[in-house]
Amino acid sequence: MPMSHRTVTWRVRPIQRCAPVAARLLAIAAAACAFTSLANGQSNENEPVQKPDAIQAKKPDPENGRAVARALCTNCHMIGDQPNSAVNADVPSFVAIANIHDQSAERISNWLHNAHGPMPNAHLTRKELGDVAAYIMSLRQPKP
Repeated sequence: MPMSHRTVTWRVRPIQRCAPVAARLLAIAAAACAFTSLANGQSNENEPVQKPDAIQAKKPDPENGRAVARALCTNCHMIGDQPNSAVNADVPSFVAIANIHDQSAERISNWLHNAHGPMPNAHLTRKELGDVAAYIMSLRQPKP
C-alpha cells in the first residue's frame, strides 16, 4: 500500500529541523576539543620543559650496559672487571673490542644484533644493545 505524500513529509521534516541543531552542537563540541587541545599544548612559564620519554629512552646508558654485560657476558668475556670465572683466551675482552681500529658503538650494537658464531643470541632489546655498546666504548683507552 503506497504511503501518502503527507506521511512522508511528516517523517522527513523533523529530521530536517534537527539537522541544523545537531550540526551546530557538533561544531561547538569540535571547537571545544580544539580549544582544550591548544590550551593544554601551551607551556606554563613556571614549569620546567621536559623531554618526552621516547627521546630520553634513546640515549644509551653505559651503567645499564655494564649490568647487562655482567649478567650475560662474563662467562666468556672479561668485561672490564675481574672475571667471575676463567675466560677463554680466544675470546676478546671488552677493552680489546673497544680498542679495535675505527670501532664505534653503532658497529658493536649492529654486530650484537645479528646472530653469529659461537656467541649465543641473548635476544637483547635495542635499548639494551645500545647500552652494552656504550659500556664497551666507555672502556676505550686513549691512544698514546
